[in-house]
Amino acid sequence: MDKKKYKFSFPTPSDCLHRLLGRVPKYIWITFISACVLGFATHLFMFANKLPNHDDIGHLFSATYGTASGRWFLPTILRLDGNFSMPWLIGTLSVLMLAFSACFTVSVMRIRSALGCILTAAVMVTFPTVAATFSYMFTADAYFLSLALTCAAAYVTVRCRWGFVLGAVLVSLSMGIYQSYFSAAAVLMIGALMFETLDGDKDFRRLLALALKYILALGAGIVIYFIVVKISTLSIDLVDYMGISDMGSLSISSLPKQIVSAYLSYYTYFINNDINAHFGFLKYLFTLTGACSVGLGIHLLFQKKLGLLRTLLVIVLAILYPLAGNIIYVMVAAKVHSLMVYSMCFLLIVPIALMEYSLQLNPNGKRSWGYILRSLCSWAIVISVTLTSYSYYIYNNKAYLKLELCYEQAYCYSTRLISAVESTDGYKTGMPIALVGFASNYVNPDPTPRLDEVKLTGILDMEEFLTYYAYGYFLKFYCGYGGPVYMGSSDVSNTLKQKEAVVAMPIYPTVGSIQIIDKYVVVKLSE
Repeated sequence: MDKKKYKFSFPTPSDCLHRLLGRVPKYIWITFISACVLGFATHLFMFANKLPNHDDIGHLFSATYGTASGRWFLPTILRLDGNFSMPWLIGTLSVLMLAFSACFTVSVMRIRSALGCILTAAVMVTFPTVAATFSYMFTADAYFLSLALTCAAAYVTVRCRWGFVLGAVLVSLSMGIYQSYFSAAAVLMIGALMFETLDGDKDFRRLLALALKYILALGAGIVIYFIVVKISTLSIDLVDYMGISDMGSLSISSLPKQIVSAYLSYYTYFINNDINAHFGFLKYLFTLTGACSVGLGIHLLFQKKLGLLRTLLVIVLAILYPLAGNIIYVMVAAKVHSLMVYSMCFLLIVPIALMEYSLQLNPNGKRSWGYILRSLCSWAIVISVTLTSYSYYIYNNKAYLKLELCYEQAYCYSTRLISAVESTDGYKTGMPIALVGFASNYVNPDPTPRLDEVKLTGILDMEEFLTYYAYGYFLKFYCGYGGPVYMGSSDVSNTLKQKEAVVAMPIYPTVGSIQIIDKYVVVKLSE
């Protein structure tokens, strides 16, 4: 009997992986590998050590943070890497998320050359917000997943006809982890629409339809996010932290001021160098890069001859691009800090995209004055972005050194404190410690003032380390003290502070500044 021959075959996992990887364009591989290499080169010191700040100590073994801050998806994501704040694991996952984000970015912004992809990856993995986020190591990979989701939202919305549906879902999930990365989706969509307009192959009505599609994705994402916030906080109240409880409620009277702040923050960040992240001469290169970008844009408009309406649309989108990157200033009324401004880095990416787009015009006419001018502008942009990324590389590692010295200083101070506590007459193992006052009045709370030039959220100095809420956890987790510790803000410490015996005590480390009162080891740190 003849055996039947079947043509059907079921692919193996290796076959599927081979086909999938084979479909990845070369420029994506370059971006991904560059982001991974540069990411580890920049942040390896942080991954290979345990350099905590206050929140990382408080959440060293916890993965339940987020819901009360409107981050309803965050606790679920935090559990995926275990409950411990493990720097090497979290750092590796974070770099992968940053690499995926860079890949979505170059795709949306039409950056295809090897140099453009490497520069984009360099900016995205070295921007100081990344180092600030790593100081909160327990949640860093989740936050960068939020970034990857919002960049993916921009990608599917721009590339797929019905992508705005999935884009809205991805935006809501991203905001459910960390709200500030919403601006990344907004700025990428505006950048994509700007280049769609410059193509000149779509009429004005078609471009407005695309704009509506992008707005729908962003708007629906926000609506879904707030619906889930309402559902997830039925039994709890939103915390009043960084304006989160008021997020989404816009004040018309304060809106112009917030918009102005969003634009001015670029000047403060890049020109005034408010956090000292840039070489001093870079402000001149930033000015030159801005002029070159504007020049390239004007040249493109003359070359494309788009007509009045589409030309005005390009100008409006160019004006809205930086606002979209800093839309967080409009979303929340509270002070915006370093963790919230990651999307400012996209101001450094759009010159790269403009450079590549302009050099594609008349590539054979390399002896024309227009091409030569575009080449000179490109040189200025490449040099500026390269030096800026290197400046960030140095600054990030300064921040890590500051955090390490802060940890070492706080650890040495704390071991001396515990030694003095255990040497107190009448002390018994595990007795509760009550810290009365705060260590800010310590003789030298900042032994390394040179590192004060590093001004980044989450990167603490010794004084901040000793006074924040998690110092009691530090004494337990890092210094090994077995008993309870009450901070100066606790009810126990405030009650003891009123007692005459405590009032009469001198300030630590003077003799007599540690005494046993009412079964507590009282350490008087300040009046």
